[in-house]
Amino acid sequence: MNILLVQAYLGGKEPPIFPLGLSCLVSSIKGHNLKVVDTNVLSNYLVELSELLNNFNPDLIGLSLRNIDSTNKRKVIFYYSYLKKIIDVIKAGPSQKSKIVIGGSGFSMFAHEIMQDEPRIDYGIFLEGENTFPNLLNHLDSPVAIRGVFFRENGKVVFTGPNNQVNLTDISFPEKNLVPLEPYLNIPEAIGVETKRGCALGCIYCIYGFLNGKNYRLKEPVKVVDEIESLVLDMNVKSFTFVDSVFNLPLSHAEAICKEIIKRGLTVSWSAWFHEGYLNKDFFDLLINAGCKKIILSPDGFSDDVLRKLGKTIKMEDILRVYDILKSVNGIEVCYNFFKNPPGQNVITFLKLMAFYIKVKVRMKNRVHFEFNSLRIEPHTPLFKIAVKEGLIKNTDNLLFPVYYTNKKSYFIEILFNGFLKILGK
Repeated sequence: MNILLVQAYLGGKEPPIFPLGLSCLVSSIKGHNLKVVDTNVLSNYLVELSELLNNFNPDLIGLSLRNIDSTNKRKVIFYYSYLKKIIDVIKAGPSQKSKIVIGGSGFSMFAHEIMQDEPRIDYGIFLEGENTFPNLLNHLDSPVAIRGVFFRENGKVVFTGPNNQVNLTDISFPEKNLVPLEPYLNIPEAIGVETKRGCALGCIYCIYGFLNGKNYRLKEPVKVVDEIESLVLDMNVKSFTFVDSVFNLPLSHAEAICKEIIKRGLTVSWSAWFHEGYLNKDFFDLLINAGCKKIILSPDGFSDDVLRKLGKTIKMEDILRVYDILKSVNGIEVCYNFFKNPPGQNVITFLKLMAFYIKVKVRMKNRVHFEFNSLRIEPHTPLFKIAVKEGLIKNTDNLLFPVYYTNKKSYFIEILFNGFLKILGK
């Protein structure tokens, strides 16, 4: 079959990200004529996609929906609406009879809702696709035989049940030839490397445990660095980001990867998300020697009570201890992420966070960045249950369209934060 894999458009407001999920999928598909297109690197994505459809004449089109929306309450970009425009293009030309399969983390979060909302989609791949999608290609007329698939039967949406998790030792390197790297080479953090899947943490707002499982499935450090080495030596990649939800859990795994990078003498810069509880001076020295140039932290709250209510496994002492290390570590960029008005927020917490912001900016200047976000309520998370209990939403509400949590007891803090961010030009 002619199969066209399409990375869905994300609005053009942010730099494009290399479609790692599709490149993993391509590595698992054999015996078909494949093309891959990332609509985010096209100058006119609908026109150029239409031309590609006309020239390639695909029998099947796979759509990857990585995110539903930007999760930024003040500047919401609803990515799902662009997906509908892509389907409009598919159905408007000679490819209108092509089968449409959708997958990606954005789809899996709202699989039932999307299949109900968009009847032009024929099949959906739930969660990981490396095993499910190739099997579906062999059973398009009998999808009920394949687990992890949504399909339609007599006008109704049918789900075959979740598939087993992918064994990461069985999958190949992500395919980088059908998806050229050139458009991403000069974009910071556009090229991703995966070291594991799963997240054992319990943050109340986070969807990673649902998407990837609550146990860590680790790639062998040597194989991770094999991939990095190939990117550096064969594809001229100078920088990348580790796409794990948290890089330094388990700590021993992260240490082994860093030591292997150093052992091979690879010259590369990279960034990652880190857990404050597993950061110390010795590990920072290892990170620097391995090429780490950016530390991304997500403490989210700024009091022990808020941290506890957010399900975080850190305390204020961890946030302050890590800052004491970071302020004296030169050459590393730092990004802090906090929520504006999470559960437990109050005036004192808000003022202490603002004091911390000022202190850190004065000391670290341009090498530190802060992001202040709202809590997007997503299904399959403890926050969803909290929002129902507090009467913010109903159990039956469709969260495909963005809904945000705010602490009703201190709503005025969100107003203060929005004014503060406006002054900062954010």
